[in-house]
Amino acid sequence: MPHKSSRVAAVAQQIEPEFEPSSPMSVPVQQAAPASSPSRAKLSPEMPKIPGVNLPQRRSRDKNPLAAIGLIALLCAAAFGLWWRHQNQATTAKVPAEQGVEATTVGPAPVEKAVNTDPDAVATLEELERPWAAKKFNFTDPKTHESVPAMVIHLPSAGAESFWAFSMNTPFSQCELQYVTDLAMLSQRYAYPATHPMVISECDGTLYDPLKVATLPDGSWVRGEIVRGGGIRPPIAIEVHVRGRVLIADRIE
Repeated sequence: MPHKSSRVAAVAQQIEPEFEPSSPMSVPVQQAAPASSPSRAKLSPEMPKIPGVNLPQRRSRDKNPLAAIGLIALLCAAAFGLWWRHQNQATTAKVPAEQGVEATTVGPAPVEKAVNTDPDAVATLEELERPWAAKKFNFTDPKTHESVPAMVIHLPSAGAESFWAFSMNTPFSQCELQYVTDLAMLSQRYAYPATHPMVISECDGTLYDPLKVATLPDGSWVRGEIVRGGGIRPPIAIEVHVRGRVLIADRIE
């Protein structure tokens, strides 16, 4: 058996070097990957180019800067215009208040009424515009310089305007004449069916009709014929005429 054992020993010697204990186990250290350089640009995959196929170009996301600047300038101009208009309106509204002048609306010029500036004028046509309108006045006799109470009446007429002026002193009496427009009172008090205003004398109850003309003993005509009562004659007449827009009293009968 010595031959067999020698073969076993030879085999053992060949196997031992393969299983010889190795040096202490070392843990492999994983090396850190080198940091990417900050200057390296981020790569993006490119689309493959295919012959014969044209790919659409990628639109730029950035807007035209000139158009944006123009729009901003337009908005600023509009805002400035509104502010300027508001300032002008506020300034215009403050000027009348600061100067104490009341703002008024301009309209058509008013119609100027006749002003009685003539010393001989007794009334204006505006005062006697309506038929049967009347006005009292004082007439100074140019001969005697005596002041006489008088009245002028606008008589209705189909043609030119007609006015009757007379002294309110009853002829040959101390009573003063009255102008009555109340037709009911004339009918009840004087029993006369008047259809228009009348001139009366309360002292003797005489009624004078402004639309009727009487003839005096000397042949002259005078307005205010007696239609009731015992009066002597019609009221003393005062001559008037129109000058511009006023009535002028010239002389007394």
